[in-house]
Parts: sequence; C-alpha cells; structure tokens
Amino acid sequence: MLGSIFHLLPGLYLVMTPDLVIQHATDAYLKATLAFRENLIGRYFFEVFPNNPSTPDLDSAHNFELSLQYVLEHKQEHTMAVLRYDIPRPQSSGGGFEERYWSPISRPILDDAGNLLYILHEARDITKEVLNEQEHLHNQERLYMLTDALHAVSWEYDIIRNKMTWGKGLQEFFGYTPEEMGSGGESWDMRVHPSDFDEVQKGIQQATRSGNRIWSGEYRFRKADGTYAPVLDQGYIIYDAMGNPIRTIGSIIDLSRSKRFEEDLQASDARFWHMLEVLPHMAWIADTTGRLIYFNENWYNYTGMKAGQVDGWINAVHPEDSAQLLSTWQETTKNGDFFEMEYRIKSKVTGEYRWFLDRGAPMLDEQGKTKLWIGSYTDIDDQKTALNQVILKDQYLEKVLNASPAHLCLLEGPQHICRYITPGFHKLYGNRQYIGRP
Repeated sequence: MLGSIFHLLPGLYLVMTPDLVIQHATDAYLKATLAFRENLIGRYFFEVFPNNPSTPDLDSAHNFELSLQYVLEHKQEHTMAVLRYDIPRPQSSGGGFEERYWSPISRPILDDAGNLLYILHEARDITKEVLNEQEHLHNQERLYMLTDALHAVSWEYDIIRNKMTWGKGLQEFFGYTPEEMGSGGESWDMRVHPSDFDEVQKGIQQATRSGNRIWSGEYRFRKADGTYAPVLDQGYIIYDAMGNPIRTIGSIIDLSRSKRFEEDLQASDARFWHMLEVLPHMAWIADTTGRLIYFNENWYNYTGMKAGQVDGWINAVHPEDSAQLLSTWQETTKNGDFFEMEYRIKSKVTGEYRWFLDRGAPMLDEQGKTKLWIGSYTDIDDQKTALNQVILKDQYLEKVLNASPAHLCLLEGPQHICRYITPGFHKLYGNRQYIGRP
C-alpha cells in the first residue's frame, strides 16, 4: 500500500540502499528518465544510468557519486546546483542518450540509532532552464559579434527588474559611459527625441501585443554633446511561458556614419540592402507577381547556388514540399497576405535537408499597393526533431494508457476540468461529452 502511494508522488524521487541499489522510484521519476520500473528495481544505480560515451570529459557518474558518498559518510543532505547527466533512451526509441541537466538533492534516511538505512534522492529536471540560458548567452555572443561588424551599440533590457545593460561602443558612438547612461529603462526614454518617442513606443507595444519576436524602429537619439543622431534600433523580444515579455536584447546602429552609402543611393535604400546582407538568416525579395528577384549571400552559401542566380531556386526545396510551397505562395501573392510556411531546404555542405520556417510580408507603397515582397528563413530543424520526439512519446503513452485495464481521467485546476479520459469511461458512464467540462 505505502509503495503504491510512494509511486504516485508528484516529485522525481528514488530510494537507494547504502550500496546504491535502487529500491523504489516514483512514476514521475520513471517518466522523466525514460526508464521502466522492472529495469530499475534491484539494480545498481550506475549500471542503469551509465556515462554518456559521447561526453567522456564530463564524467557525470563520478560527479554524482561524490555527492552520494558525502551523504553516506556524513549522514547529511547534499545538493548539487547543476549536474549534466544524460539519460539513455530506450532501444525502441532509437537508443543513444538524451542531453539532460539536473539539480540533485540526496537525503539520508536513518533509524532510531542513527544508522543509515536508505538514501532518498530527489532529481529536479532543469534542462529547459539551462538550455534557455545557453541560448540566451549564444544570442548575446552573436549579437556582440554582429554589432562590432556593423559599428553598433548592443543593449539588453530586463523588463521585470527595469535594468538596462549597455555593450561596448556606447561611449565611442554616443559619448556616454554606462554609468552616465544610467541602469533603468528611463535612461533610454529620456534620450529619444520627444517628437519620435510616441511613435517608437507605439511600435514596441504593437510588437509585444502581437507576440512578435522582432521589433525595429528608426528615431533620433540624443548624444552626450546634445546633438541628435539618426539611429536604427532593433530588438529581439523574449517572452515567459504565459506570453508576457520579460527581456529584450538588441542593437542601435548610428545611421549618421553611413554617408558612404548615400553617394549612390538614398539613405533608406542603402540601409535596407545593407541590413539584408548582414542578417544572420537567409533572406529573399520577390516582385509584385511573386517572382523571386533577390537572395542574400547566406542563401547562396547554404544552397550552393551560383551567386546572383534566382531562377531554379525551387530545386533546393525538398521534392515532397515543393508543390505545396508553390501553391501556397501563389495563393498568398494573389491575396496580398502575409506568407508563412515550414519546408525543407537542401544544404550543399552536408547534402541533407533541414527544416526552415519561411516568413514573408508585402511592402506597400503610398497607395497601399504591394510593390515588393520580402522574407527570411529561420532554421527550425532541431525544434522540429524535438517536437516529433515529443509527439511520438505522447502517442506511445496514450497507447499504454488506452490499453490499461484501469479507467483513467485527468482533471485540471480547482474546477476539475476534464482534459483526458481512457476509452473505458464511455463503457462505464455512456457516450457523453467529457473533455473540457468540469
């Protein structure tokens, strides 16, 4: 009875003997580690969870064993802040290892005489938080490299804490030290030209209300000497799980330094083409009929097409996706809508197809008519692969639950809204509507 109750605990718990032999594991622990109860119970922990052979330098097992040895020797709780410990995938899922990060807590269970009977191990899965932070740091590094190349000033704004952080170049381009600028968001507000401020704020609010990741705007920024410089400001907006904006990172380009482009082109055209070429993604332009007339350098580097060639671009698209792509694109240009589609594009380096999200928007003239189409590609192959794995896992779990002799119902929230039932419920209570009802 007590064992069954332990299995249903919501936390990721494991009970081991002093010899590190597994005695009990909660259902939540089994799910998180992709393990099965019959393969764990009665076995040595490090036999079930060995090191990932692809990462020999980490030696995750040894690091975790040191934590357990501390509990055994001192009979005291021990916590590890972050531990990368990859878990083996079942052979039915292709084998190999899955990258995971944990914050493990191990506690001694003692008898009345103070002798250690068991170790209660709690595993907190922090993989998502660690990977998000790594991605944030990578985005910062890419941003700093890009801003150096563009002679721009990078910045980061923590919306929750109202903290503004400025990168190098601030004093060189605008004459301020970070201390002179100030650390709050108001330090930026007060230096935007009063005539431009409302329009800039409107653009930011529109972007966050729509859940857009990218915001950009042009305005005049007051320098330390009192003069105003025309700038192009672009930000990447980060949202929390509830869809609320929590942080923005971006860069400000001083457009007054781009006079060399104005000798042959108008300033707006120069900025437009320059930004297309320095984008970290592949980008394209099409005319009013939808005919592709331009790709940036990243497209040619990835696909291997001859620089400047636009005809035959569809040959880089996966044959299974090309018909739907052409049909969707034709319908979009006909209606003048925004374009968005996921499809695969072949890499010249590896010869493999990767998934990309292609987004395009019409550029309108003064009369509101389309004069050009502009778009860019975002590599989503890793997310697509991860999503497919999640779907397969969910499908497998649903099959297991549906085949279970027990009749299960998942209720959510204080009003007990039904989110899932097994087929047996219809046999017991009739073919009525359950999902979404209290």
